[in-house]
Amino acid sequence: MKIDKRITPPAAAKVSAAKGKTTGKASGPGGGGDSLTLTESSTRIRALESQLASVDVTDTGKVESVKAALADGSFTVDAEVVADRLIDHTKESLRKRPRKK
Repeated sequence: MKIDKRITPPAAAKVSAAKGKTTGKASGPGGGGDSLTLTESSTRIRALESQLASVDVTDTGKVESVKAALADGSFTVDAEVVADRLIDHTKESLRKRPRKK
């Protein structure tokens, strides 16, 4: 089981960024499409999400210490911790699963 702590922002649709709200009148039947205007703070949040997605959250020090412990044979696995995490993961998966009607 791989645990990935990276944050992935939802796919962003093309939007126009503008300050405030618009009155947004339609251009007539069949003549135009929907439009979306984001506030400055919404635009900033999307930009921050994109920046966070590119941040590497890997603890290189911990990775190196585990590699060294594996190489010299001193790496130990706490079976109780592994079991607890597996149970937690299973519980979370069951909570997210859609219920049958």
